[in-house]
Amino acid sequence: MKKLLFLGLICAFAFMLFGCAAPMEDEAAGLPEEVEEHEECPPGEEAAPPIKEAEPEEGPETAEPEEGTSAEEKPLGIMFMIEYQDTVGLSNFVNEMEKREIPGLLMVTPEFVNANCEDIKELIRHDVEIVACNVDEPFWDVPYEEQKERIEQMTTEIENCTGEPVRIVSSRYFASDMNTVKAAEELGIPYVTARGTTTTKATVYQPEGYNVSILSVSNIPLVTFEYGSLCDYSFFERAGTPEDMRAELDRAVLPLSQKEKERYGEVARVTPVSHTRIGGYLEPWMDMWLGFWGESDVKWVGLDEIMEEPDWELPLWQVPINRNAPYNEEKIRPLVSYEEEEKVQNPCAATDIGPENEPGEEEDAEEEPAEETGYVENKLVMFHNGKGPMCIEALQFIETIDYPVEQHLDTEEGFREDLDALKETYGNSEGISESYGYFPIIFVEDKAYSGFNEEIEDEILAVISE
Repeated sequence: MKKLLFLGLICAFAFMLFGCAAPMEDEAAGLPEEVEEHEECPPGEEAAPPIKEAEPEEGPETAEPEEGTSAEEKPLGIMFMIEYQDTVGLSNFVNEMEKREIPGLLMVTPEFVNANCEDIKELIRHDVEIVACNVDEPFWDVPYEEQKERIEQMTTEIENCTGEPVRIVSSRYFASDMNTVKAAEELGIPYVTARGTTTTKATVYQPEGYNVSILSVSNIPLVTFEYGSLCDYSFFERAGTPEDMRAELDRAVLPLSQKEKERYGEVARVTPVSHTRIGGYLEPWMDMWLGFWGESDVKWVGLDEIMEEPDWELPLWQVPINRNAPYNEEKIRPLVSYEEEEKVQNPCAATDIGPENEPGEEEDAEEEPAEETGYVENKLVMFHNGKGPMCIEALQFIETIDYPVEQHLDTEEGFREDLDALKETYGNSEGISESYGYFPIIFVEDKAYSGFNEEIEDEILAVISE
């Protein structure tokens, strides 16, 4: 009994001395090894070690979108133009595109083409392709037969003017639906447009079982302008500035990240749009386009190339449709009214756009005596369209001179043929353009002038006073 009591006292004393500590041999043999194995883990989290081991591998995976893009990956681009009023801004816009070798798609109605047939025929000579567009209403939920009839009418009337097949059709807001694709298939038209479905990236859909591809155009993801196409009109009408649009254009041409490729498609495409009465006639917006074209790294291509390599091949019913079109009186609030916005100083561009004559043509013309060249004599001959400040000033000027004047308006039959004949005779023009880039085009004695200003006025007065 005494022995048991003695042992109990010893145990109690040991407990008080060491508490709950493990025996020294256990601490030396076991715990240090376990701590060494799991020293990076929070206490009690046995699953932590594999997570910790995987963390270094997550760095490259997170960075993969950056590594998956390259400065050499230029987005494919094609310019869309929309016009339904006149050809003044349109001619300016195409003229600037021509200088930079930028192809374009011109969305017009057959009614506009018929009213401006000679200008349209000239424009399509400069890498511009016509998009037959039903501008009055979008092709959403319009019955198949009605769409087919309208598309057939549009393409027939446009082709009667241009002599070229129409290969792409559209409607208001770039809209299309399943009936549009079916009608295009029936009429042998290979391409249709669609309102944007993948933010600023343009996307090509190939409906399974059809020979028609869909070009879903670039949209604006910026909240204050959202759902509009990547178009100057979308910004202008919603109190946007050229700087707002330029920032979005610059973002649109950045290389796609790996995640964007997986979500939207592998090929980077962009389809900027201009209502040319804005982009080609309002000076701040024209300057914005010139800056973008000059500073962005885009591979500008034609219609067939932009449509190559579809992003998605889907059943027709599965192709996404964007029906957002938030344009109403409440939404349309320009920051500066159209009338007050500063206009381009040379808005009277003739539609005979392109490079100057070949070297030597002007010299050859000058070497021939006037009577053999067909120069106009004893009169001033002016070709114009009656629009824009330069034409108006020229018309006011000829009212003040005592000299025979012969005028030709661009709506006259034979206007283009007569103008081309004199251009061939005179060689290069003088004045604002050396290549007959702007109306009015004035021929007097052995001089040819393109455009009009005070300097040209003084030169004409000097010629007719001799």
